[in-house]
Amino acid sequence: MCPHILSRPHAIVFILQLGRHTWEEQQTVALVNALFGEAAMKYMIILFTRKEELEDQSLSNFLEGLDGNLRSLLQECGDRCCAFNNSKNTEQAEKEAQVQELVELIDKMVQNNQGAYFSDPIYKDIDQKLRQQEEYLMKNYADTFNMQIEQVEVECAHKPPEEKMKKIKSITDKYNEQMKNVREEAEKSILQDVFDKIKHAFKNMANVVEVPS
Repeated sequence: MCPHILSRPHAIVFILQLGRHTWEEQQTVALVNALFGEAAMKYMIILFTRKEELEDQSLSNFLEGLDGNLRSLLQECGDRCCAFNNSKNTEQAEKEAQVQELVELIDKMVQNNQGAYFSDPIYKDIDQKLRQQEEYLMKNYADTFNMQIEQVEVECAHKPPEEKMKKIKSITDKYNEQMKNVREEAEKSILQDVFDKIKHAFKNMANVVEVPS
């Protein structure tokens, strides 16, 4: 697991297919807005796919002819957007140029936001919770280790030393592996907690989202 998996994001990249802004995609934007608030739009970039379908038309000309919903979305996120050519015949140089354009767009946005991360109450005190979870796991692993060693001492009191040492080595190896991965396990636990909160928020909003007839 990436050591920075719980880091707050600098950017939210929303991917849309050119010329296709479905109801589901509109609702996704609405849910992001409802869940994280208008502040999320300061960190959002629209990435259009299938740029090859523009043919001879420029992206700027395409954007001028957008409908109300998508036009409104672009305005809310400061008209930050770019397009990727997804054709299998796309040259490597063009692929690299597309990625570079997106990176530069993100860098510029980060500068405009003065390097601030997107933050939300869902992520509040996450670093502190992570440390607490690490401490909890370390204590739990240590208590289990000590209990198992004591149990081996009793069980192997009248057995050959080799058998006792083999069991102790097995327990010790497992303990060392747990301690080595304690950060990763703590992150998994905290990340699950964040997901549960997001899932709960979406459930609470279920009655607000209307399905078109």
